[in-house]
Amino acid sequence: MNIHGLEFPDHLHYAPALGLWLREEPDGQLTLGLNAYGCALYGEIFAFTPKRLGARIEEGRSFGVLEFAKAATSSRCPLSGELSGINEALDQRPALIHRDCYGAGWLIRLRPDDWPAQRQRFSLGEAARAALEEQMRLDGFDPENAAVQALKWKS
Repeated sequence: MNIHGLEFPDHLHYAPALGLWLREEPDGQLTLGLNAYGCALYGEIFAFTPKRLGARIEEGRSFGVLEFAKAATSSRCPLSGELSGINEALDQRPALIHRDCYGAGWLIRLRPDDWPAQRQRFSLGEAARAALEEQMRLDGFDPENAAVQALKWKS
């Protein structure tokens, strides 16, 4: 789906308030990454520093730090679990987050505490449209801003 020129693949779950996508893996883990809107908000990302493998991450707590143009922010986890994977390619190429946010630019893998019970909290595909649009409205997102236009995810 496309919202204000930003792409949001239909096969992913979304945590709009955190600017994240979640993908269910066959082994029960979740892969998390920054969605196109999150990329547009942060601008160019210069580094991602995750917590250590095996770390226990509680819902709402940081799983790592994103550094971007003269600032940094903690990436908060949308649910609790164990940090089971880190995208090591981002050490050398953090620009992958922008260039391929839904593919090679993923951030972490999480072994969630109870995904079956949590799944309904994260809208999938087109069902996420209203929540994503509302988050953009709350943030005062301006899709006409030239700086944002340059960051639109290209498929």
